[in-house]
Amino acid sequence: MKDKLKLVFPLLGLLSVCLFPTVNLQAKESLDDGILWLTKAEVNEKFGKPTYLYCEEEPYRRYVIVKPENENALRATFLYDVVIHDSYYTKKDGNNIEYRIYYGEDASGAGKIYHAKEYSITFIDGPVQLGKIAQFVPEFKPACESKKVFQERLLNYNTIRLIFVTDKVNDISKRMGSLFTDPDKDIQDWSLSYEVMLCSGEPENVSSNSMVKKVVVSVDGEYRIGKTAHVFGSKLIKNPLQ
Repeated sequence: MKDKLKLVFPLLGLLSVCLFPTVNLQAKESLDDGILWLTKAEVNEKFGKPTYLYCEEEPYRRYVIVKPENENALRATFLYDVVIHDSYYTKKDGNNIEYRIYYGEDASGAGKIYHAKEYSITFIDGPVQLGKIAQFVPEFKPACESKKVFQERLLNYNTIRLIFVTDKVNDISKRMGSLFTDPDKDIQDWSLSYEVMLCSGEPENVSSNSMVKKVVVSVDGEYRIGKTAHVFGSKLIKNPLQ
């Protein structure tokens, strides 16, 4: 009997390894841009100490920007646990840019975890041609291959917004969309997207020479854009980078 048990236990151990590999349990998925869905701690580890901290009090629309050493004093001015965002000033290819990383609260598990839900890239030294963005911002490269590009006009700002929607759909992008963007559970096409803000006064005839002041990386989808098309006059256009 003992000899049979000695044979059975190793076989059970081998079977458990095959059926429940521990390697996959430790796998971490992220979107291809390398910033979205990272936790605040992971972003700080990747980029270092932020230049400034940014906070917005939703009910009263109070905007506050402070240095990192003043975070505790900032939190003391609020009656609840606010979300603190990060701003980084850096230089790429001789061009000064600002990264502003926005976090969203994920309370679906045990405790609160803040993930990067979107981030913006602003060109400090002046606008950049649409066709040259990827030279300064490598994260923008997937947009050059986007098959779906939507053009909208923000009337209040006399600004054209382009939304480059990629095919990068996965479990993380779907979760981000449902958590931070739209509660509509029917949306299944959440994917990596690039929102490009052209300079004020740029013409409707968008080309690679159109001047860009800001890029926002987040998740979006054709279904969500279609829900608000009547508001922004969204229309599908040919990718001006192709």
